[in-house]
Amino acid sequence: MELNTLYDIAEKENIKIYNYNIDNVNGAFINYEGINAIAMNYKNIDTEAKEKSILAEELGHYYYDATYSPLCTNVTLINKQEYKAKKWAIKTLIPYSKLIKEYYKNLYELADEFGVTEELILFAYQYYVDNNYIRKEKSYE
Repeated sequence: MELNTLYDIAEKENIKIYNYNIDNVNGAFINYEGINAIAMNYKNIDTEAKEKSILAEELGHYYYDATYSPLCTNVTLINKQEYKAKKWAIKTLIPYSKLIKEYYKNLYELADEFGVTEELILFAYQYYVDNNYIRKEKSYE
């Protein structure tokens, strides 16, 4: 999926996207009184792959209703909601059916192929292993 398609999805869903400098955060989904917005810290986003990965994750917060208050200190809740949002991102950008066709490529080649960050490829791999899409071979040392 192309980056522009993600912006089209946001527009279709009436999610406004703003350039906003947020300390230590590259993106944030905000739902306030029924208004949905995504704040992107474009100052810290230096590649299209990073922009695409961040925007997809923020859209994941919208689609999976994976939100929490900016004042939330419950680390378990935050991690759970971030996991759900990333899950939407990988299922959208790195579906298993396409990933498995590229099994012979290394991490960097996969990131280039899908136009995402290496971190998102690693998350996708771990998600698909944890959920029995991919059988992880045991190492016998």
